[in-house]
Amino acid sequence: MRSDLRLAIITLYSICFLVFVGPFAVFRLAAGDIAIGVADSFILLVVLALAALAWNPLLTRLLANVLAAITAAGAVVVTVFLDLSPMWVFSTLVGNFLMAERPVALIVNSAMVAAIALQPNIFQDTADHATFISVASMTSLFSLIFASRVTRQRAQLYELAARDGLTGAYNRRSLDQDLTQLVDAGTKQPHCLAMIDLDNFKKLNDDLGHETGDRVLKRLARVALDSTRDDDRFYRYGGEEFALLLPRTSLADAEIALRHLNEQFHQAQPTADRPVTFSAGLAEYDPGEGPDAWLSRADGALMQAKRAGKDCYRQSSSSRTME
Repeated sequence: MRSDLRLAIITLYSICFLVFVGPFAVFRLAAGDIAIGVADSFILLVVLALAALAWNPLLTRLLANVLAAITAAGAVVVTVFLDLSPMWVFSTLVGNFLMAERPVALIVNSAMVAAIALQPNIFQDTADHATFISVASMTSLFSLIFASRVTRQRAQLYELAARDGLTGAYNRRSLDQDLTQLVDAGTKQPHCLAMIDLDNFKKLNDDLGHETGDRVLKRLARVALDSTRDDDRFYRYGGEEFALLLPRTSLADAEIALRHLNEQFHQAQPTADRPVTFSAGLAEYDPGEGPDAWLSRADGALMQAKRAGKDCYRQSSSSRTME
């Protein structure tokens, strides 16, 4: 739950249902209000069952939307058909906006409020009816604004945590996560990983200073981010070493992408600056191997490129030089 806000909200929502709706269901059954007690119990059991299923990461988003629809329908049933207080609507409004996707929450919440508002006979008088509509609308608006703000801020925080502060490239932690996710997906499509290292970077720092070195690092990251596809990922692995993940890319296409990056990087360097080159190791994912083994093969190919004279690349299974 620490990494999945939606799952945390679903879990909290189900616990609140158990704590607050459960006693009502027991009380109604004990008091002989069988219809209301059964309805409360049924809604409670459905919410708890869906919350348990939502712990499957593949189902969390879908079940959040389903849960929002069910709780909204439940609020309508107990209010309109079982003559209970419409006060249950307000907690449902807030919970749905926090839990479900915004379009889904807007639809089910609007339908819920409209279904109840179209039953004026369940309210004491016209003023009570108007008050419900006004308060429900205000609660929906504030909940929507709050949920949107939380989602946006979480996305911003995730992006900050996932990127390297100097270059803007993704960081090593993101690389580990992406490789694991790609391997765990079990796809049979080809994927390629390139490890990239700037040549003679320590000497560059010693001769021209770290400020110049930082500019070179940022230049390579900017070129990589501008010259690769949206699905490709560029990472700062550490120091002057980077990684380029090319999902759904054959080895031949990865070679083309690597050559293109090399050309763009050379063209982006000011003519007055000392030329900077990079070496790279390229490895195509071997189905069945783990992320560490894949990364190790790409790193081994990089070491071969370094030993071959730099400003070149090597494959983990064969050798080629960038021209």
